[in-house]
Amino acid sequence: MDWEALFRSQILDRGYAYYLDGAVRNLQQTATQLTAQVQGSQRYQVAITLQAEEVQTMTCDCPYAAGQRNCKHMAAVLFAAEETATGDGDDLMTNLIAQATTEQMRDFLRLVLPHNPTLATLFRNSSPTEPVRPIQPTIEVIDAICDQYTDQDFIDYENATPFADELLTYLDGDLTAALRAHQDQDVFAAVSHLFLVLDQLEIDDSDGEVMMLLDAGTTLWTQLIHQAALPLKRRLFDWLCTQLQHPLNVIEETVQDLLFNADFTEPEFRTAKLALANDAIRRAYHLPDWERDGQVDRWTDLQLKAMVSAEVADADIEAFCRANVTRQRIRDYYVDFCLQRHRPQEAIALLQEGKRVNRDLAGVVCHDSQRLATIYQQLGQTANYRQELWRLLTTYDPANLDDFQAYRAAFQASEWPAQRQKLLTTLKAHVAPADLAPLYAHEKLEQPLLQAIIAQDDLAGVRTYGPALKTKYAKQILQKYVTTAQQAMRTTGTRQHYRQVVAMLREMATYPNGAIQAQQLVSEWQQAYPRRTAMLDELAKFEP
Repeated sequence: MDWEALFRSQILDRGYAYYLDGAVRNLQQTATQLTAQVQGSQRYQVAITLQAEEVQTMTCDCPYAAGQRNCKHMAAVLFAAEETATGDGDDLMTNLIAQATTEQMRDFLRLVLPHNPTLATLFRNSSPTEPVRPIQPTIEVIDAICDQYTDQDFIDYENATPFADELLTYLDGDLTAALRAHQDQDVFAAVSHLFLVLDQLEIDDSDGEVMMLLDAGTTLWTQLIHQAALPLKRRLFDWLCTQLQHPLNVIEETVQDLLFNADFTEPEFRTAKLALANDAIRRAYHLPDWERDGQVDRWTDLQLKAMVSAEVADADIEAFCRANVTRQRIRDYYVDFCLQRHRPQEAIALLQEGKRVNRDLAGVVCHDSQRLATIYQQLGQTANYRQELWRLLTTYDPANLDDFQAYRAAFQASEWPAQRQKLLTTLKAHVAPADLAPLYAHEKLEQPLLQAIIAQDDLAGVRTYGPALKTKYAKQILQKYVTTAQQAMRTTGTRQHYRQVVAMLREMATYPNGAIQAQQLVSEWQQAYPRRTAMLDELAKFEP
């Protein structure tokens, strides 16, 4: 599995460090998917889909990945999966190290360590003979790196990546070493200054540099809070609280998360967090309309976490949930609260009311409906379970394959054909053929599947399902290719455009008689468009 090129080098290094630290938990691996949890500043959920051992999609619920970027948590999971796949890799590595000479080891370290700050830090910290080296004056180093890449108070796109790389090298190197050496006061000065710099930084971070740096700083903050003695811990807590007293830009949610999710677990901090959240909710209600709901949602969620952490009485938690039940995260917690206390009917009523109140919010309704279906299934209420899945499939999240499979499993084999026909007839009235194709494929309904993929404007469905249909329906699929390719050739295009057309021809050639039809198209185009030089060049590369 070749995947390392999907990540920036700094992200790859940080993912490898997470993997070495054992941060990857509950790794589940199949031929088509990897899932795991990665413990960073919080516990993040990672899911990676595979096809023919190649990475197709990756998701993580960390802030950095929210910008459609590949994060260190994804890299850590892939490193862990690679270790699992190699099986006897540890034995091979042990033998390799045992056979290496001292000079070979030193040459290897000279080659690798200058280019890999994470490994350099791990090596330096593992040496029992090297004295702990105090970090440099931290604020000055951070400011110097910023000044080096700033022009007229702005870091442009070309300088953003080297700026982030250099600052990450400092955070992962000297600052991490200082943290391990318990230079807590110095680290506090550095990470607090770093946060203030990032919050005010003017930068073109199109590639997510600020989020990457914020994530690295959050990791240091989390570790610092965990190991700090109580007097310093109070200073850390007070500093974070102080920042929330005035408007913030990019660090606001991170500061909130550090206060409420990090290791501020002593009774004095639990009490302080309750007061902080209560005051913040009160102030949030006086914000402008465009800002109010988001802030109230955020702070009510944090208030609930603080109440649970402080072990507030159940009656008080339940009263808080009732007062804020229209907010999805609070309602979710309250549903779990009721289920844990064997009050399923109350949980059902909460979700039904949530669907009613939020009927214009499709995502919220779908979420509540899925929870309702799960509860009905657990209670053995088969009729209600089927009805809720029907609503999901036909209204809330039409033609969702997972819901379709669950709906099928709710019927006996003898009942299913009639129910399937009823469902598919309902769906065809308002769902696009492309969205129904996965259901047809799952049911091995070849004729409807063929019609669905032929009806699509592009070749996406043909490329996905055509190979499974080629034996019986090669003629119809090839005609779809011919129509699409001829339409593409009606207008001139770039060389890349013609390469895409040639790719269609190569796909055609994999079907019975497809190579002949593809060659006929090539001959037609060569005669019809003799002045399209780029097209002729690309067509010459086609080999049936």
